[in-house]
Amino acid sequence: MSNILDSIGVGENVLDGRAAWKYAEDILLKVSRTFALNINVLKGRLHKSILLAYLYLRIADTVEDDPEMTASRKNIVLGLFSAIFKTPALSDDAVAAFEKALPDSWHKSDHPYMDLCLHTHVVVPLLKKLPERYAAPVRAVTVEMCQGMAKFALRQEAALSSGWFTLERVEDLDEYCYYVAGIVGKLLTNLFAADTKLIGPARKAELQKLDVSFGLALQVANIVKDCVEDSTRRVCFVPEEICRRHGFKHSYEMFGPPMGDMEDYNKRRAAVMEELVKKAWSHLDDAIAYTKLLPNVKMRTRLFCLWPLFMAAENMKIIGDGSSIFASDQKVKITRETVKRIIKQTMMHFYSDKWIDKTYAKLKKEAGI
Repeated sequence: MSNILDSIGVGENVLDGRAAWKYAEDILLKVSRTFALNINVLKGRLHKSILLAYLYLRIADTVEDDPEMTASRKNIVLGLFSAIFKTPALSDDAVAAFEKALPDSWHKSDHPYMDLCLHTHVVVPLLKKLPERYAAPVRAVTVEMCQGMAKFALRQEAALSSGWFTLERVEDLDEYCYYVAGIVGKLLTNLFAADTKLIGPARKAELQKLDVSFGLALQVANIVKDCVEDSTRRVCFVPEEICRRHGFKHSYEMFGPPMGDMEDYNKRRAAVMEELVKKAWSHLDDAIAYTKLLPNVKMRTRLFCLWPLFMAAENMKIIGDGSSIFASDQKVKITRETVKRIIKQTMMHFYSDKWIDKTYAKLKKEAGI
């Protein structure tokens, strides 16, 4: 297996200090270009804590997504990973037990996700280098996400045995999104508050009213954007109850042969997705309000939030009423030029709540919301 530690010249025997941080920063770029962008705008302990949190959640997500492991096996492996973070000690024995439980095939893989999992012993001890006010929220979110992922892995396996993984109710979608993204919003509030005295108890309480919705905004937007791609895995996160309102018996009928008149079929598919698009916009409203609660002198923290939010809003604008989702084989997504424009404009105006409101309102208007 291509070993990233070897590639940077430090080898397996160096497990802490600058070399370990170099590995963590290097592997972030390999496992997520998108999140690396806004994580790397941060500095100091806030940067390090969110970087480590992302890597730990990526490890858990890699286990949960593995197509070869049974759900019961995933439950065991996620439990072993969760056990590492249940005490501040971050036991080496617990780390070793988790790595030992990983599939043998991962040792033969060059994929960065597997490389990261097999170097849990490199990235976990780094959390001990941070003050407890940063480390405790990271441990808590990792434990909670592992529990939620194990739950949905068992549910998904049971559903896929009969054909498709689907969600029955909007509440089921909310629960899924909470475990994979909403709890990240809770983490951010705790870390932002740990990083500055400008976020006192009163402001933190206001942030906590919106932080779960901050995470859900990005997750629901991704579900809308990725729904056709997800369908190739026989997975659909669009709740069945929404689909039935528009004449579909099951959500997966939106991805099969047309049922009846093609024009009517396309209208009904678009109507289903429009409901989810409106849900994404509702969460984005909360996420923008959340970001404006952050002290406007904290440039990097605000940019960390503004970049993914405006990118999600631009994607929702392109998707519009939902019909474009099915109009092409290509995934609907914003261009690199749009990303560059978002970065440039927000760097000039991050401090201005008025500018944020005006720009966001313009996007909603262009989207027809």
